Amino acid sequence: MRGAYPAVGITYNDAIDQWTREHLADFDVVEITVDHCLDRGSAVSAAIYDLVGRVPLTAHGVGLSIGTDGPLDERYLDRVAKVVERLEAPVYSEHLAFTRVPGQDLATLLPVPRTKAVARSIIAKIRRIQSRIPVPFLLENITYLFDWPESKIPEADFLNLICGETQAGLLLDIENLLLNSRNHGFDPYAFLDSLLPGVVKQVHLAGGITVNDHVLGRPYFVDSHSHPVPEEVLDLLEHALARHAPTTIIIEREDRLDAISELLDDIARVRARLARTVAHGHGEAALGSAS
Repeated sequence: MRGAYPAVGITYNDAIDQWTREHLADFDVVEITVDHCLDRGSAVSAAIYDLVGRVPLTAHGVGLSIGTDGPLDERYLDRVAKVVERLEAPVYSEHLAFTRVPGQDLATLLPVPRTKAVARSIIAKIRRIQSRIPVPFLLENITYLFDWPESKIPEADFLNLICGETQAGLLLDIENLLLNSRNHGFDPYAFLDSLLPGVVKQVHLAGGITVNDHVLGRPYFVDSHSHPVPEEVLDLLEHALARHAPTTIIIEREDRLDAISELLDDIARVRARLARTVAHGHGEAALGSAS
């Protein structure tokens, strides 16, 4: 942490391991994808664990598939618990999505139907996770191409219901929020205003691309993690900080790694926005409570 500001950092990517090590002083925190410790081989896991004690780490997952209609993979959860402990991570986060159906890995994040029955199922699973992993659990909002016809509960209300019942926090992916608002035609600021005050515990930022989709017949915005964080995302971040006190802001980057120095520019831009938020008196109490 730097003063009362949230910790600002990046996601770890083994393709830029050396660059990351050379710039550790530029980051307050590094986010580790726990699945990389499980399935990327011993060299990658050793490199990740070598960062313990050198920079604060936080744990994020992609393989839990909490939205699958069925029980949690208990063996996977046990393995994640060991990784989180070894990373000395203060929280563990996962996507509100499903990536598997019985017997098949879908290799993508898909939205869950936003119904009361699905909410009850996820609430029960979160309580199971909380009983097995002794750090706070956070859910991340995903970007989605389609919505289920039975999704009658607005997304913000759905998140509020689950987090309110379980006391889980929200990892707010602001890039995902912006892209969903463009692709599905809703107001992202109204979404932020609908969230329970203080429910946002961490933030993801990234830069995506626009794809001209001949099937949809219109441009579609994609969360590609390949470009600098847009100004519109930083505007939404400032708005969120008026009601929330995230402890961590992570910038995600997975493509165009030849332009990786853009991450340092993004870090500086985020810190400038945080400073401006405090200077203007917006969210000052929220930021202060994050220290």
